[in-house]
Amino acid sequence: MKTENIVTLTMNPAIDVSASVKQMMTEHKIRCLKTRRDPGGGGINVARVLKRFGADPLAIFPMGGPSGHMLERLVAAEEVRHQSFMITRDCRANFTANELQTGKQFRFVLPGPTLGEEEWTAGLGLMSAAASSGFAVGSGSLPRGVPNDFYGRLARNLRVQGGARLVLDTSGPPLKHALDVGCYLVKPSLSEFADLLGEGTPDHAKCLEAAKTLVTNGKAEIVALTMGPDGAMLISRDASMYAKPVPVTVRGTVGAGDSFLGLLVLSLAKRENLVEAFRLACAAGAAALVSPGTGLAAPEIVAQLAPQVEIKQY
Repeated sequence: MKTENIVTLTMNPAIDVSASVKQMMTEHKIRCLKTRRDPGGGGINVARVLKRFGADPLAIFPMGGPSGHMLERLVAAEEVRHQSFMITRDCRANFTANELQTGKQFRFVLPGPTLGEEEWTAGLGLMSAAASSGFAVGSGSLPRGVPNDFYGRLARNLRVQGGARLVLDTSGPPLKHALDVGCYLVKPSLSEFADLLGEGTPDHAKCLEAAKTLVTNGKAEIVALTMGPDGAMLISRDASMYAKPVPVTVRGTVGAGDSFLGLLVLSLAKRENLVEAFRLACAAGAAALVSPGTGLAAPEIVAQLAPQVEIKQY
């Protein structure tokens, strides 16, 4: 069966630079060892995962300055179809340092450029036009200058034109505004979900209740909640599932959520049942954890881990 169309939007993309260091220190120069550069940002990472698993997504993102040209070259090098729109300021870079002595990972996330109204409306227009069917994946933070209701506007556009189903992975006010309009699927992390609920870290029972309320109130058809070492939940009108974390040796956390979302969307685009889609998504998230630096899920590792995913029906 043909895979449905998938378009991703990354409003605050980045060049992800990762390096290994013997030991993190203050004041002294830290000599970096192995270094790599990957195209990054939520939607771009989702598109990269989809491409690895045989899909042909379209990735939309802004491009500005020399760093923007490098970002586009990195995306093209992975043969991901893309459509960029020009912005005045440089795209950002993020830095991850893996400390060999302890196995700890240090992540430095830069704020990114400020976009003018003509720039962010260009991104909104491109995404609205490209997502005529299938799935529209909005993923990542919004850069400065972009209004908090940006994803809410995208949700309205898609609804009016009867186009793609909106899949959203963001946080804070942008997530709330989109939920007020209505999404097909949202994928918050536990901390993002706690922020949405306006309270401390909720327990499993509270998460389940809150996710069911979002679905019942029509704010989202599916809530996929990733909880790090506590596993993941998936709630829809017809199903409530919990998956235990797959026991793996964690080498890095970058890209785990994007890998989870990529396989979840791909499975849904292939019209897989929700249980199998959730299983593959959990395996993909775990597969990213065993990849060093800014690595994402690899098909061969997902195939090994998928049978180990234990799913409990609530």
